[in-house]
Amino acid sequence: MAADKVDPIHQFHITKILPIQVGHWDVSFTNSSLFMAIVVIVATGFLVMASSGRSLVPSRWQLVAEMSYSFVANTLRDAAGKAGMQFFPFVF
Repeated sequence: MAADKVDPIHQFHITKILPIQVGHWDVSFTNSSLFMAIVVIVATGFLVMASSGRSLVPSRWQLVAEMSYSFVANTLRDAAGKAGMQFFPFVF
């Protein structure tokens, strides 16, 4: 009966896609780094698309981009204070 159960933690296993060894360091390209790269590409594409047609009256996409910017900025300011805003580009 126990063999029929699926291990729910399997989705968090990091598997090597492209093994790379530099000296004693393992800098392999993994499934985790693939997902991070996909998110960066999608987020960058969305923000570029949303800000390309700037106008006096913002479009829906521009409004969503500005709201996400404000949300992240306010969350960081609430959590880390004004001094934490120096890390905003890394967080956003």
